[in-house]
Amino acid sequence: MRFDPKPLRVAAAAVGDNTTAAIARKLNAPYGTVIRWTSGRTIPDGPNLAAIQRTYGVTAADLFPVGA
Repeated sequence: MRFDPKPLRVAAAAVGDNTTAAIARKLNAPYGTVIRWTSGRTIPDGPNLAAIQRTYGVTAADLFPVGA
């Protein structure tokens, strides 16, 4: 299973959060952590996946596409 950060970046941009800093503020997550998520270097944990879904409507199924 591979993590794909693109749906997070696209959903954030769709609501005007065009920077990593804006995403971090909205998710109440450290800036460096969000950089690693949006670059695909690390994977958000369960509580952060839930925050991403609540905030941007991006599900775990979007972030972990089958067959990717």
